[in-house]
Amino acid sequence: MDVRSYSREIQLLIGDIQKNRGKDSTALIQACDELLAYGKGLKDDALIGYAYFSKGETYYLLNDASNFYSQMLSCMGPMEHVKEWGYVAMANNMLGIVSLNRGNAPFALDYFIKAISICEDYSLPDIEWMIHMNLGSLYLNIEEFQKSISHTEIAYRYLLDHKDIENYTESITATLLGMGRAYLMLDQDDKYLEIEKRLRVDCLPFLQEMDKIVIFCFFARVHQAISEEEARDYWIKMVNEHASTSMPILDVFDDFYDYLHMLLTIEKYDDFFNAYTILDDLTKRTAIKNLERKLLTLKIRYYRRVGQIEEYKIASVLYFELSEFMERENRLMVSNMIVMHNSYMELTQINRKVEEKNTFLQKRSETDPLTGMYNRLKLNEYSEEAFEKALINRTSIAVEILDIDFFKQFNDNYGHQKGDECIKFIANTLMKLAEYEGIFVARYGGDEFVVIYEGLSYEMVEAKANELREMIYEENVEHLFSLTDDRVTISQGICYGVPERDDSMFAYLQGADKMLYEVKQHSRNAIKISKASDL
Repeated sequence: MDVRSYSREIQLLIGDIQKNRGKDSTALIQACDELLAYGKGLKDDALIGYAYFSKGETYYLLNDASNFYSQMLSCMGPMEHVKEWGYVAMANNMLGIVSLNRGNAPFALDYFIKAISICEDYSLPDIEWMIHMNLGSLYLNIEEFQKSISHTEIAYRYLLDHKDIENYTESITATLLGMGRAYLMLDQDDKYLEIEKRLRVDCLPFLQEMDKIVIFCFFARVHQAISEEEARDYWIKMVNEHASTSMPILDVFDDFYDYLHMLLTIEKYDDFFNAYTILDDLTKRTAIKNLERKLLTLKIRYYRRVGQIEEYKIASVLYFELSEFMERENRLMVSNMIVMHNSYMELTQINRKVEEKNTFLQKRSETDPLTGMYNRLKLNEYSEEAFEKALINRTSIAVEILDIDFFKQFNDNYGHQKGDECIKFIANTLMKLAEYEGIFVARYGGDEFVVIYEGLSYEMVEAKANELREMIYEENVEHLFSLTDDRVTISQGICYGVPERDDSMFAYLQGADKMLYEVKQHSRNAIKISKASDL
């Protein structure tokens, strides 16, 4: 973005944003709002995207996850339109960090993959190293320690060759701590002791007091690991003195959590509760239930250790409630899904091109090869963003899952080629429906498809679903092996509502799937709609 091409007023606002970044959040957000008004008035996507990005970055530093999501997602479209790929990559990177902290590793991986692809396509090594560092954190969270070290080392080597970058010391500290945590888990004492030495000499003397806290946590763990209790207790004392409720929680949570776990293990209960109280306060501000639940596990272990049965029961009930919330918010994070995404990432880094340089490869990654419509990967990305927008704007969203009635009988009797043609027929009809504003369609898998309706009333959703069913029926595609008709028909299950904070896209998908199941059990060739509030 060439600032010189704008008026004096706009240049001053951009200057205020840059001056207040990381310092005065109130002044920065006010400047962003004024810049956003200018951008919308001028219909200038560069200004609009920059204002949204700067607000999102500020909310990230303030540990405000909800506002962060809304602003950062809003910046993506305008920035892509004006080809500001650096901002697009950084936005995806930060969205990946927050998704990981929300306990949604697959979505985090998707964001990191897209960010790395953009960096490779547009030669952005100054951003790419940060994404490798965050991929290291992701693999550390799922206990893939060697992969974690490999990605973090990429970032570390880049930094060693670019010591003139802004915030060099803070960045090199983060990479060293990432590798050090992995080496501690692998019990490689020669490695983590070398990391400690580098942190002590190259980082600690040059950091702000608040930035030293994560190093103190790591040093305490190192000296506990090598049974040097006096040194360990010194670093525990340093943590007590420097821990603060103004710490950026998303940057310190993992280091602090590991430190708390150590305190609990060695029965340093007073120090444990001092540190726990600070981290608990910070975590609650983010409204990220995954972090709250993870932290609560430590308190439950403490109550069990000291025999506080009533407190243990209360905390366990709260943990159960948080777990229920997480089940609604996220799909289960099973290891084979991580492996699948990892394989996709490694192939993508070699073959996939995003945006204009290789539109074909980008489209192939998002579309189903048989039908040409969006696939499940694109559905995952789109549905999460659509749900977040509906939640923020208090607008309606509906999710429909549909399948072809007695498709197995069709496939078995007419052959797989005809079966493929039948699936393509349904897909083509769905894509005609998607020409209407606010309707998104994707192939879910096999003979199942998903439709997302945004901002439509209950009656409009019902009308569009009926329109789809009639369009398919009126084409009169022969299906003599159906048990309900002599032509191809579909069954549809829909979940409709205006999302509340405790809702999730996964819950809406579950609701739609439940309605489809009821249709298939009782009638077929029919529609069943439920309201999310009734589930």
